[in-house]
Amino acid sequence: MRLSDIVIGVSMAMLAVLLSYLMVYGGLGPIASHSLRPLAKSFLNYTYNPWNVVYSALSPEAVTAIVWDFRGLDTYFETSVLFIAIVGLVALFRGVSIAQGVSSRGLSIIVKTSTKLVAPLILVAGASLAFHGHLSPGGGFQGGSFMAVAMVLIAITFSIEFLHQKGLSLSTLLAIRCVGLLAIAVVSVYLLIKAVLLGGSAYIFQNMIRINSSHSMPSWFIDRPLGGTLFFFNLSESVAVIGGLTLGVILLLLREEELRAVIGGEERE
Repeated sequence: MRLSDIVIGVSMAMLAVLLSYLMVYGGLGPIASHSLRPLAKSFLNYTYNPWNVVYSALSPEAVTAIVWDFRGLDTYFETSVLFIAIVGLVALFRGVSIAQGVSSRGLSIIVKTSTKLVAPLILVAGASLAFHGHLSPGGGFQGGSFMAVAMVLIAITFSIEFLHQKGLSLSTLLAIRCVGLLAIAVVSVYLLIKAVLLGGSAYIFQNMIRINSSHSMPSWFIDRPLGGTLFFFNLSESVAVIGGLTLGVILLLLREEELRAVIGGEERE
């Protein structure tokens, strides 16, 4: 082990100990207050309030309710920014294709065996974060990012050709991303379209019933709070994120054989 590695490791450990000491003895000032600000109280009161559904998101998870219900338009445009970034990356690598037989063997059998054990666990954990994001800490972006880690791990361990052979081509991943974003758009205007067709009024990003609108998304699944749009938003965003992030990483992992079409068909010397 090099001396620089030892110095870095010791420095990080000392920093962690110092920050812990400062936090325990109040060196950073009061971290939490015993009283809540009015804004925080309103969020907590309206996040899950079955006694006043008109002002509630019916989701025990306050962060998800704030992200998708209280500030839905902001979140939608943030998701659109990420999508546009993926589109820009795809446009930059336009015409590229996965070359077969370049490094199909992947890494060693030890790494492959470990990946076979770990990757499914990562996928299950990511799916849990997405499906339960309206009940506990998590959400669509967190769950999709979690699952994208498993896909990138598989691509590195078994090679990107392996993913391509399993049907996860670049065009398929882009299509998955588009389906996820389209689903978010559909959920956003579903109640508005329903109100136009059946009569009455509704709002974009409406979840539960609101003032002057009796339309509502489903709030319960058997005996569990569903959060209406929150569940569907989390599910849709997880699909969009796993497709987009996996696509972006694979494009950045492309080798010279795939990049020749992008760089003008130059031959290797």
